[in-house]
Amino acid sequence: MKIARLLSLTGLAVFLYTPIIVVLGSSFNGPRQMAFPPQDPSINWYANFFSDPSWTTSLLNSVIIAVTSSAFATVVALVTALLMWQREGKLHQSFVSAVSLPFLLPGIVFAVSISLVTASLGLLGSLVGIILGHTALLVAIPLVTVRLGLAQVEQIHVEAAKLMGYSDRQILTKLVIPIIRPYLVAGALFALIISMNEYIIAFMVSGFSVETLPIKIYNSQRYGFEPTLSVGTMVYMLFSLVVLSYIAATGKLWSLLGIKES
Repeated sequence: MKIARLLSLTGLAVFLYTPIIVVLGSSFNGPRQMAFPPQDPSINWYANFFSDPSWTTSLLNSVIIAVTSSAFATVVALVTALLMWQREGKLHQSFVSAVSLPFLLPGIVFAVSISLVTASLGLLGSLVGIILGHTALLVAIPLVTVRLGLAQVEQIHVEAAKLMGYSDRQILTKLVIPIIRPYLVAGALFALIISMNEYIIAFMVSGFSVETLPIKIYNSQRYGFEPTLSVGTMVYMLFSLVVLSYIAATGKLWSLLGIKES
């Protein structure tokens, strides 16, 4: 039984990590093509990535969009979760579902919808338009994590705070917010990762005027598969690894995944 479990875990690890290893190796390939194992290993393509304005601009655009949209989405999610907290009526649940709807729709359906909205507002082909689309898409993620955090707030503690003379504002700032803060931060960081990697909405709203990192990677494939593409992919992977490691370090990653820690 132990051998079968070990083999299955080994197979899963190989399946998950082999593509990452191949992309990492090809980013160090010396010649101007993607190859694994790398031939004449070099870091020239990393230097090319960070010295090429088209790549650095697309990376900067992705960072600006991801940071701004995840921040806006987190604020909207926090306000929504607090307004719906301890309210279980059908109207309130319907409101939560409506806020989460963009994330549940097929990506292309929501992308077409948001592109029409941004066009009507004169925001098509702008960073603001993409930020608007990503904000609407991402609200559901911090909303889920914040509601998980609010579920950890014991009603008896709220009642005790009221008996001690705490106002509603003091209960929120001194009791509720400290409890849900790790969940709030985790939701914001998950939204940040997804925004950095999102392609469909960004492509539909950019109007060929704005390039994010995923759009740049896709567009560059038209001119051949060179190692710079692998470098761009590794930049995103490293970013995601750092963010997920931080979430894991806060001790809330496993509970967010539904795993009880012993």
